[in-house]
Amino acid sequence: MIAVESGRARLPVRTGLAAGDDGVRIAWEEFGSGDPTIVLLPSAPIIHSRQWKAQIHVLSRSWRVITFDGRGNGRSDRPTDPAAYADDRSVADIVTVLDATGTDRAVLVGLCGDGVWRSIRLATEQPDRVLGIVAFAVGVPRLSPPQPHYAAANAVFDDELPTSDGWAKMNRHHWRRDYADYARFFFSEMTTEPHSTKAIEDAAGWAVEGSVDVMLADAQVDFPFDLEAVEARCRAVSCPMLLVHGSEDRCQPIERAHRLAELTGAPLVVVEGANHMIPGRHPILANLLIRDFVRGLAQARPREAPP
Repeated sequence: MIAVESGRARLPVRTGLAAGDDGVRIAWEEFGSGDPTIVLLPSAPIIHSRQWKAQIHVLSRSWRVITFDGRGNGRSDRPTDPAAYADDRSVADIVTVLDATGTDRAVLVGLCGDGVWRSIRLATEQPDRVLGIVAFAVGVPRLSPPQPHYAAANAVFDDELPTSDGWAKMNRHHWRRDYADYARFFFSEMTTEPHSTKAIEDAAGWAVEGSVDVMLADAQVDFPFDLEAVEARCRAVSCPMLLVHGSEDRCQPIERAHRLAELTGAPLVVVEGANHMIPGRHPILANLLIRDFVRGLAQARPREAPP
């Protein structure tokens, strides 16, 4: 059980559970008031919506903010069938939360593939529902090769390895033996800036509140789009976008951010020296970027994609 009231700078004004068409219940929270609504998307199933704790209390002073725990973590249901974590399901969960909270249109803010790629999909499939996208640590698969350490680890993910050092921790058998060890290692790799102990402890702690069975189910899901299809989706985004990427990102190659900027014409902010988890490690910068983007939407015109 997660102590949702513990250590929070602002408590929600409403909470709820919303079930999608497959019956999986998604836990959501609403903070503050004011137009437009901002939806902070989870990086699920590895961690839940507390990843946005440094944004919620600031943004909800001016706008209505919605967060939700992605399927597989937090207070949401935790199915262990890999089919439950298909790309389509995660996109549909955003719509489920929008409908449950009475949100016609929203600004989507996401991090990595779970937040960025799913925002792009919704913006192209239901453009009337997305006012704009703020994309941190641009996670769009296929736009460039993955990080070499990911590729190497994924190649032996199911093998029983002779070591659990380094990226060998990203392994099915090690997860079963000591998932907390993997979580600490992973978030240390994602947050390498000096003085990051608290950010690492938070993220690793949220991860172990999740489920190894869920993580293993999610690891079995294939990404269903080839490069041509991914690039076509990116070109089709018509709403305003802002891309933010750390120069030292150990999760998502910065080449993906540059390529998405080329495909969409969206501005790219490269944060020198930053790694993957910019909203958690550099919250003031992240909050100011989101604030200025949302304020600018009133003057923004529909974006024309580059030829």
